[in-house]
Amino acid sequence: MRIKETELPGVGKKYVIELEEGGELTLIIHNTGRRELYLIEEEDEEPSCVFSLTEEEARELGFLLAGTTYQTVGTGKMEMLLKEIVMEWVKVGENSQFVGKTIAELEIRRKTGVSVIAIIRDGAVIPSPDPYKEKILAGDTLIVVGTREQLLKFLDMCGDCRT
Repeated sequence: MRIKETELPGVGKKYVIELEEGGELTLIIHNTGRRELYLIEEEDEEPSCVFSLTEEEARELGFLLAGTTYQTVGTGKMEMLLKEIVMEWVKVGENSQFVGKTIAELEIRRKTGVSVIAIIRDGAVIPSPDPYKEKILAGDTLIVVGTREQLLKFLDMCGDCRT
């Protein structure tokens, strides 16, 4: 990656970043703090995308781009996780032994290894349900995470449940 920096007297600075996929991303930082971004595709003379950011918007975007608010998982780690971990939506039937009981009462994690990360009830999502207070109802969809083996134990324990 190559970056060219140019002074723009009376305006600010211009940075041209040569993109790996071809083309250029040009950033103009005005003395006022405003930023302009231009994407020029390879072999094009005119920008295919142009937008302007305030100083605050540019700062927030910079934080995101720098990874200060979200860290990506490397491809190798993600492949390993995806081979091991399963996320499934499980619909609780009327005859399930889960109906009317809490996650804690059922000891789902201890008995199966699966974690219930959310409940979908009547179109609303209950994220991170309180394992001691939130009772499971017939018709609920439980979003669970675990290994394939753990999920099979969970489905067996649930009885009248389907994915």
